[in-house]
Amino acid sequence: MKLSFKQKIQRAIIEHHLIKSVFRYFFVTIPRKVCDKVREWHSASRFFIIKPMIKHIQKVNPVDNKTILFVTFRNTYDCNPRAICQEILDQNLPYELVQVVRKIPENGTGVWPLGAKMVKRDSYDFYVECSKAKIIIDNSINLASMYYKKKPDQVLIETWHGAIGMKRFDTTSNKKWVKKALREAKETDYCISNSKFETDLYKNTLWPNAEILEYGHPRNDMLFETDPEKISALKQQICKKYKIPKDRNLCLYAPTFRDDNDPSPYNIPYSRLIKALEARFGGQWAILTRFHQRVKKQFKGIQFPKYVYNVSEFHDIQDLMLVSLVGITDYSSWICEYLLTGHPGFLFATDAEEYLNNDRGLVYPLDSTPFPLAKNTKQLIDNIMAFDEDKFETDRVNFLKKYGCVDDGNASKRTVEKIKEILSSTNKN
Repeated sequence: MKLSFKQKIQRAIIEHHLIKSVFRYFFVTIPRKVCDKVREWHSASRFFIIKPMIKHIQKVNPVDNKTILFVTFRNTYDCNPRAICQEILDQNLPYELVQVVRKIPENGTGVWPLGAKMVKRDSYDFYVECSKAKIIIDNSINLASMYYKKKPDQVLIETWHGAIGMKRFDTTSNKKWVKKALREAKETDYCISNSKFETDLYKNTLWPNAEILEYGHPRNDMLFETDPEKISALKQQICKKYKIPKDRNLCLYAPTFRDDNDPSPYNIPYSRLIKALEARFGGQWAILTRFHQRVKKQFKGIQFPKYVYNVSEFHDIQDLMLVSLVGITDYSSWICEYLLTGHPGFLFATDAEEYLNNDRGLVYPLDSTPFPLAKNTKQLIDNIMAFDEDKFETDRVNFLKKYGCVDDGNASKRTVEKIKEILSSTNKN
């Protein structure tokens, strides 16, 4: 797309190359407290400068009734937006699909869908494509974070990135996050829910006015895969990527973050853990460690034991869940979705009291879940060695029933049918 001189100026300011350079200089040379102040100034000043430009871009780029834009907080092809996009591609529907990414990969490489256009987050092209999209599908508060307020004729579908989760997301100490979340919530037309529990949570927190669609979570559809050849093929891809011996059983350890970014609660006893897994479940094991987006940089470059593989950069945790035979977390919601696989899950939460009283807090008690709870190393090892399959299966089924889980492997199809309905209605008008 050839840009006019005015558009080139807009692009330069929106993508703020000079401001970025100055900010990076301060970030690497000035103490953290000063750096945080610079960060705040940078965000506030950028919003003030680019807001009128975004409005102009919206004005000159009318909505295209066949364009759908997907954005995730990891800026990768993952989570619910990935599953929805893939279903549209599988059905060969005549829509223009746009994926928002942090960095544009080479054409046809990586895990990006070949049938979708890619635009860089926070770029001039992003605001152009976002202005043109009839439907915007988010899994967090990305639009508010990029200062985009949708047009009256655009539709925003919020899929979020958790389900039947234990931790609260409306009690964070980050007031700016809450402010942005409330701003995007007001813009939201539909929320995708996988349970009666999640529907009530949406209604009682950020989305009292959005229409809640209890379709199940599209990203969980893959957890109902029963073809051993497909599961094995996915496992081999992951093993090849991280140079894991193909005959290893996989255990996924994926904790959440703390608001203070303290890494100390992640000191899981790897050597004792792998011995317990081999003693209780048999075979040889490898541990996949996946840290949250907000803390993964703290563990980059750290030397783990040879049987531990840092997969924090892997694009989608759902793939890892499908191929892992044991799951361990502290308070992350993925473990509740992991129940759909039927595989054993464990909680390792050494800072449970601190987290409950001074961090996010919990929606329901940890000991009310099907997962054996450990608050120290000894308890974790004891829980693995004493794991009772029959009790876990009974508790698993009862837990999903109690919270009204509707996941059945067809959420993507239901969501795409809703998209068809929205676009069909729009085209008739």
